[in-house]
Order: sequence, then C-alpha cells, then structure tokens
Amino acid sequence: MKRFTPLFAVLLLSFALSSPLYATSDSEPPELVDPALTTTNLATVDWAAFSTNLVNALATDNDGLQQSAMQLIIKYRERVDVHRARFDVMRLYRDHDDDRVRRMAVVTLGAMDNNWALGFLARSVTFEDDPAVRHTIQAVLADAHLR
Repeated sequence: MKRFTPLFAVLLLSFALSSPLYATSDSEPPELVDPALTTTNLATVDWAAFSTNLVNALATDNDGLQQSAMQLIIKYRERVDVHRARFDVMRLYRDHDDDRVRRMAVVTLGAMDNNWALGFLARSVTFEDDPAVRHTIQAVLADAHLR
C-alpha cells in the first residue's frame, strides 16, 4: 500500500492542476452586469424599492447577498436610502471573521453618511487590532470630513 501512495499523490496533483478551476485561459472572465441597469436607465429606477431590497438583503444571513448589497450601496450612495441597515452593517464590521468583509462594511458605513455610524467608527479606530481595517476606518473618516 505504501508503494501506491506517491503514485496516488502524483495523479491527484495532476488532476487538480488540469481542472478548470486552475486552468488558465486567454479569454477575459465574464463581466458582471449591474442589476439596476439591466432593464432600464438610472432616471427610471424605483430607488425606494431598490433601497428596501438592499436593507432586506443586509438583514439576511447570506454572506454573498450581504456583500452584493454593500457593493451596490457604495456604488449608488447618493441615490439609496439605507439608514435602517446601519446596525446590520455595523454588526458585519464588528463580528465578521473575514477582514475584507469588515473593510467593505466600514466603507459602506461611510457611504451611508450617517453621523451615528461615523461617530462609532471614530471611537472604534483606536481599538482596532487589524492595521488594514484601521487604515480603512481612517480613510473613511477623512473622506467624510472632506464632504
């Protein structure tokens, strides 16, 4: 049985490297289309309904849905009203295991332009252990100060 272990490892490695997950391609990856722009232009979007859907998405436990909602809030920050979701986004900042999601939550809080959330970030920056998250908080606060 020990004789077959190296052979098995080589076969497993060659299979893993030839799978589509690791294969390289000359073509570009497909471009993601913004859902708000697929059927209409920005002037005719029902921003109140869109904002409600974003708030509902942030209240779910689905990580992908939450992250997509945060991206759309950042992109359309001048047009959406998602202040009701500030506690859900704050919870993502405080409790999520992935620091990249925490940083996106910080940027989302800044995009909401909510005084309570910005005050919370200003108080929490000194207690933040992760330097990347701390730097993101400082950048968001500097941006909010300039607006």
